[in-house]
Amino acid sequence: MSGRWRNLHISCIVFVFLVLSLSHYHELLIGVPVVGEARVTLFLGLSRHVIERFIYLLLVAYASWTLGVKVGVATWLVSALLMLSRALVISPNPRDALMETIATLVIAGLSVALIEMHRRSQRQQEELRKITLALRSSREDYEELFTNGSDAIWVHDLAGKIVIANKACEKLTGYHPSEIVGKEVPQFLSPEGLRLAREVKAKLMEGETVEQRYEQHIVGKGKTEAILELATRLIKVDNKPSAFLNIARDVTEERRLRDNLRVQIHKNLTAQEEERKRIARELHDDVAQSILLLSHRLDILISEAGRKLPTAVVSELEHVHGIADEVYQSLQRYARDLRPSILDQMGLVPALNWLVEEFSKELGIEAEVEAGTLPPLASETELVMFRIAQEALNNVRMHAEASEVSIIVESDASSIRMTITDNGKGFSVPKLTGDLVREGKLGVLGMEERARLIGGHLQIKSKQATGTTVIVEVPVQE
Repeated sequence: MSGRWRNLHISCIVFVFLVLSLSHYHELLIGVPVVGEARVTLFLGLSRHVIERFIYLLLVAYASWTLGVKVGVATWLVSALLMLSRALVISPNPRDALMETIATLVIAGLSVALIEMHRRSQRQQEELRKITLALRSSREDYEELFTNGSDAIWVHDLAGKIVIANKACEKLTGYHPSEIVGKEVPQFLSPEGLRLAREVKAKLMEGETVEQRYEQHIVGKGKTEAILELATRLIKVDNKPSAFLNIARDVTEERRLRDNLRVQIHKNLTAQEEERKRIARELHDDVAQSILLLSHRLDILISEAGRKLPTAVVSELEHVHGIADEVYQSLQRYARDLRPSILDQMGLVPALNWLVEEFSKELGIEAEVEAGTLPPLASETELVMFRIAQEALNNVRMHAEASEVSIIVESDASSIRMTITDNGKGFSVPKLTGDLVREGKLGVLGMEERARLIGGHLQIKSKQATGTTVIVEVPVQE
């Protein structure tokens, strides 16, 4: 209601209330000019006071209806005060007047209550209407999202019977959604996929956590296979298991591209290792041997011509001899770094001991290797573990500012685990591997890819000022 109409209603109520009150107390105002003549005339044979009480009742109802219950209650209170005062003080028949007044006030109070109930009912109906519209809109939005969603969505009951499916399911299975409804989930699964589905169902029914999204394989129309990233949720009705909601995304092409990429990476790393081995062998067997021969010839020349040549020439020859020795040592070190022969000849643990010893000599950092008895390892596994340790120590050299490093190698019947720990400054480990690339930490990405190539996985734990731990675990492959 606008302020203008509200003021008009208030003015009307106040005016009527004043005139009515003057009439109700007519006996006290007889000597007052004009005012003393104000009274309510008889109507339908009713007494003046009865009509006045009836008008009070109507005034309370009108105030409640137009201005709200609070104003109606205020009007009721003032009316009660005026009517009760006259009934008790002025009326010649107080008992009858009191009874009539109480009856009027009771009816007026009931009218206020009824008006409030009516208004509350209207508000509830309006809220219900809004909720209904919102629910209808939400349902339509959900149905639109469900029907036309890019991800395949279907619901099957506890027995595995599909009860509803969206359009995207057709792309996965080759069946129209109407054809899918009624089919059993096992019809689309291989034996391995069925085993996984039963494991997921058992865990969800027992309230256990299931990794979302997990990988599942399905067989569609025409025996076409697809790889899914699947999320499954248990639907409960009245807190009782009722059905399973499944949301799936087709990642067949992504997996094929990823597998092809890994095959290519594996080929590249293999070629890289072969090239490193070739270069290391050539450095050691060809260039280093030539430098060693040159050093020996210089040594002979200095010994034989020392008495015949001037001291300055001999000194220069000795200097060249020293340079040749330094070059030889450098070539030997480069050859070992490219492909340490100790790895091929003695295995992983001696190679790690040599790596840590060289690292400690170079940087003055306390470093050690702890290793138990290891089972026979495939050469590829030894190479991957060594390269990961080499890259981890290189990261310590470049970034960690550490004073202590330890490498622990342990194994069980099925896997070998290597833990590399430093007490350096650490760093914040991002959640996604791709973030490492953006931060320029390609070495970490390389370690992770090497571990994956032989079926292992790599984990990095680090925080600012708490050091870094690199854990790699790979299966034992003989």
